[in-house]
Amino acid sequence: MNTQKTATSEKQNEARRRNGALSKGPVTETGKRNSSRNSLRHGLLARTVTLDSESQPQFARLAESMRNLFHPTNQVECDLVENMTVCRWRLRRIWNIERTNISIEENRLGVSPDLQSLDPAAITGLAFRHLADNSRCLDLLNRYETRFDRQYNRSLARLDLLRQNTEKMRNEPAR
Repeated sequence: MNTQKTATSEKQNEARRRNGALSKGPVTETGKRNSSRNSLRHGLLARTVTLDSESQPQFARLAESMRNLFHPTNQVECDLVENMTVCRWRLRRIWNIERTNISIEENRLGVSPDLQSLDPAAITGLAFRHLADNSRCLDLLNRYETRFDRQYNRSLARLDLLRQNTEKMRNEPAR
């Protein structure tokens, strides 16, 4: 059963790729007007979500990658994919903050003369332990990581359910 769904998805993806290759872009005035707003809309999202120290073009690439992966077909799907994009971006931010905090603590410990003989893995372990014992930062980062991961998975499940219901409605006979 699972392999059948995968095969169908692969066939659908191949059909989408073939159709996409034939596309010359929007034809109607409404389609052209909507398409012309894409960069403005996603640029606004990037400016809203990214911090000054983060790359808006990198966020835009992530957003484009997510849109290409999920191919949202209506506003609700677009919103769910945007939410997933923001969650993924924020997860990456949390991972970066964790790495930075541990690196700072490793550097602080590495300067200590009595610890300079330890291998780097031991210093990392001590840095982690010091942060866990003396700071709430690791607990807080873990809580945010869990939150963003749940939000991402919840949006993914909603997108899947929405598409299943839409497909089910298409396949029901007209009354």
